[in-house]
Amino acid sequence: MEIAPPEIHEEEDQLALEQRLYEESLRVLDEGQVLNGVIVQKDKDELLVDVGGKSEGVLPFRELSLAVEPKLLKVGDRLEVMVHRIDELDGTLFLSERRARALKTWEKVIEAHEHDQVIEATVTQVVKGGVLVDLGMRGFVPASQIRRQPVGNLDELINQRLRLKVIDLDHKRHRVVLSQRLVLEEEIKAKKQELMDTMEVGQIREGVVVRLADFGAFVDLGGIDGLIHNSELSYSRIKHPSEVVKIGDTVNVEIMKFDAEAKKVSLSLKHALPDPWDQHADKLYETHKLDAAIVKVTPNYLLVELVPGILAMVPKGEFDASAQFVVGQPVDVTILTVNHQTRRITVSIQHVADISPEEIEALAAGEEAIGIDPLPDEDPLMAIAEEPAAQA
Repeated sequence: MEIAPPEIHEEEDQLALEQRLYEESLRVLDEGQVLNGVIVQKDKDELLVDVGGKSEGVLPFRELSLAVEPKLLKVGDRLEVMVHRIDELDGTLFLSERRARALKTWEKVIEAHEHDQVIEATVTQVVKGGVLVDLGMRGFVPASQIRRQPVGNLDELINQRLRLKVIDLDHKRHRVVLSQRLVLEEEIKAKKQELMDTMEVGQIREGVVVRLADFGAFVDLGGIDGLIHNSELSYSRIKHPSEVVKIGDTVNVEIMKFDAEAKKVSLSLKHALPDPWDQHADKLYETHKLDAAIVKVTPNYLLVELVPGILAMVPKGEFDASAQFVVGQPVDVTILTVNHQTRRITVSIQHVADISPEEIEALAAGEEAIGIDPLPDEDPLMAIAEEPAAQA
């Protein structure tokens, strides 16, 4: 009987050991298992990855996620991969980096959903009804959940980062539906609450004009819209807010009043501006003659604007009732009385040239000897200030 040389026995024993170890390594690996691997070879359209235990697997480029650029990969790089399939005939391992990433991402998505966390993702594709985002796995964002306002062209969102919350999960199919609108609305709600908590009457705040209406202008204070009524837009009389502001203007406004529960805020623009009464106080004295413009005509009195923001009344008897006065008409007037406390001024058109200090004193004392009718019961200066409110 021929006996094999010892070195042949050793070689066969070594081969048998390696075969046994290889088979054992295959038995501990299973489809769906996630492993850390090292690239040991790079070919035209696939990688050879060492996943440990003397096991190497094939990783086709198509099994790489969008976050991995094949051209940048090199031998020695580490990748987290999933055993996607094991060939039953020869035991070849087929690996997938994108499936490993998706599985890991799914766990993060579930955690984010459970803890109401915000996650970021990049828009990769426009599909019917919305867009797909790359979370490490695909996620769907309906068009109605992208912004608070409708999105016109969804293609403009490609490659943009969105801040999202999970609103629906399909555990069986590993599908996730997300919303950025929910994140935006929660942020605005938090800003509104913070704003209301720090708001006080009399504060001056900066805002942006966002809408104009016939009765006033709406200003965004940083989460809450406040209304500037026409009567609070200017010291001068205006017919429409566009005479003072336009959409997009940045303005400083005073908080007049606010309702924390209803989140309604009334604002004033003119209170944050210099007071024309103080600016022109040197002109507001009796017997002073100056130019004015008519702003209202009635049978019993006229209203004139002495300087922008300051009105005066011309009582009946101090203008020619037979004359045809029109709004906007320039007139020369003489101040008859000034009440700085109530800010009421009466002037005369009739006696611009010849009114005397005695007549002024008589009018102030309420005497009728000079032919000036007493002031009407209704204060026309107050009435004109309230007219915009009535229109609103």
